[in-house]
Amino acid sequence: MKWLAGILIAAVMAAPLILGNKMDMQGQQLGYEKKLPTLSYEGTINGKYFFKMAFTREDNILSGTLINTYEKENKIYGTIDYEDAFLLTEYEDGQKAGVLEGRIISDGELKGTWSTPDGKKWFPFSLIRTIG
Repeated sequence: MKWLAGILIAAVMAAPLILGNKMDMQGQQLGYEKKLPTLSYEGTINGKYFFKMAFTREDNILSGTLINTYEKENKIYGTIDYEDAFLLTEYEDGQKAGVLEGRIISDGELKGTWSTPDGKKWFPFSLIRTIG
């Protein structure tokens, strides 16, 4: 009877290892990783300062990069709601550099305002989707 209890204990302890290994093998056999499409846009701030923005969207989370008028690449993170209104924070060297609030007007156009983190300065922006 002791040997039966020993076998049962060993089986219970080994099951997660065996099943976990099987799941890892299945993931490897699929041979792909879920990749989110990157959406790229170009346009202007205040109608005269060129900038680019590229981000991925996973559910209601946006993350990506913004190349500003000084050609510095900054990180952007934020959220988007079911009506395609978004709020992004721009980070330069780990510090907040700006806030972008706007809306996806159509699949090919974004409009909104860029402001300083304290909200004292703001400028309208307009972007058009690019291929790639």
